[in-house]
Amino acid sequence: MSDSERRERKHDRNQRDRHRQIREWAAYVRSHPDEDWGEQVNTLVNSQLQSARHLEAERPDESVFRDSPLLDE
Repeated sequence: MSDSERRERKHDRNQRDRHRQIREWAAYVRSHPDEDWGEQVNTLVNSQLQSARHLEAERPDESVFRDSPLLDE
């Protein structure tokens, strides 16, 4: 089996897994009150925002990259 065939199989498997997870989430949302799943979504989104803010605060100033000897030609 070639590398491209392995990648294609992996891609297909990942896509099936994503579709299964979407169907499961949709069934959960339909069968539970908005307050239940809404709180879970809020927790996830707030966590992602917190992580993004932390990364932004830790990002070095762009002059560090501009002055890098790796960029000298």
